[in-house]
Amino acid sequence: MKKIKLLILGITVLAFNGCYDPPAREMQGLDYDSLDELVNTSDRVLILKKLENELNFIVEEEEYLSFKFSVIEKIKGSSSEGDEIFITFLKSDLDDLFVLDKRLKKFDQSFDDQEYLFFLIGRARKNIFPKELGGSLWFKNGNPSIFELRKDSIGIISKEILLQSQNKSFLEILEMPETKFLSLVRSFNE
Repeated sequence: MKKIKLLILGITVLAFNGCYDPPAREMQGLDYDSLDELVNTSDRVLILKKLENELNFIVEEEEYLSFKFSVIEKIKGSSSEGDEIFITFLKSDLDDLFVLDKRLKKFDQSFDDQEYLFFLIGRARKNIFPKELGGSLWFKNGNPSIFELRKDSIGIISKEILLQSQNKSFLEILEMPETKFLSLVRSFNE
């Protein structure tokens, strides 16, 4: 009997040690000053490529756009390569996005043929959202949380005011090749 109790206690301890502790909601969806803070507060960090599907809908007088992406690589979270995921944006937030690479320019909202690194937060889907979105709503985790991947450089997609006032750690990313940037992101998740 004593061995059974010890076995149950051991299994319980191991189960609680291996549990994933998600980031606190009050730490998500903010304007971030560092890449490690962005990684640590995100539910998923994924390299994605846009598919053709888009949904445009209105919920509680707010206009939303959802883009369907294919998972190229999972850095953090429970997605697998080849999974398909919708990422939802408030239309007003999407209209305020700019890209900073060599210069600042308006984001065209196409998510063209490039691959993108997304830092995402998940929320339970309310029944008022379209069923096609699945069981969870996935949103970008604050600003900056979308990076355009190119072989020789990185584009940061965020609000204009934040891109103009970015601190040195994010500006250094602009000069990094894709492989170095992704290695840095992976190192924060270890």
